[in-house]
Amino acid sequence: LCLCSYTSHGHCGVLKNNKLDNDETLLIMNKIACSYAVAGVDCVAPSGMMDGTVQSLRRALDSDGHSSVSIMAYSSKFASSLYGPFREASGVSHSFKGDRKGYQIAPTQFKEGLTEAALDFEEGADFVIVKPALWYMDIIKTLSEEGVLPVVKYHVSGEYSMIKAASEAEMLDETLAMREAMLCLKRA
Repeated sequence: LCLCSYTSHGHCGVLKNNKLDNDETLLIMNKIACSYAVAGVDCVAPSGMMDGTVQSLRRALDSDGHSSVSIMAYSSKFASSLYGPFREASGVSHSFKGDRKGYQIAPTQFKEGLTEAALDFEEGADFVIVKPALWYMDIIKTLSEEGVLPVVKYHVSGEYSMIKAASEAEMLDETLAMREAMLCLKRA
């Protein structure tokens, strides 16, 4: 549940004067989430990293009669270089200007990754996502040890592409490397 694939600029929300309008974005995300719920989804996964997203969605879903729809929040979503293959495949890389560092977590910010997950839990999230997964296993392990909510590991396109490229260059066995990556994520 995000706006990036539907905007001409590729950002995760509504831009006004070259800045994200958090509140306007939340209103649109609420409408989309309720539309998804009417269509029959069991879970929505907001990925835009807007402040107050989970609370806003929970209220909208509940007031629209969809209190059983779960929220799987992209709580610890880092501003990563590993999203490039997805952006290329989704067609937003050419129109995208700027970066998402203003609303995604800087790779150096371990504590912010944990804090964002805690805030989403307090707002009503049913699951929390760590994205990308492999390079942020320290976050996954810490959140898992806290045991407050289930932790979802999002293995992103860049992580997969590295394994795929190394396999095509005959540097490693793709199947074994993928199994190892998934095993390590499960262990974390």
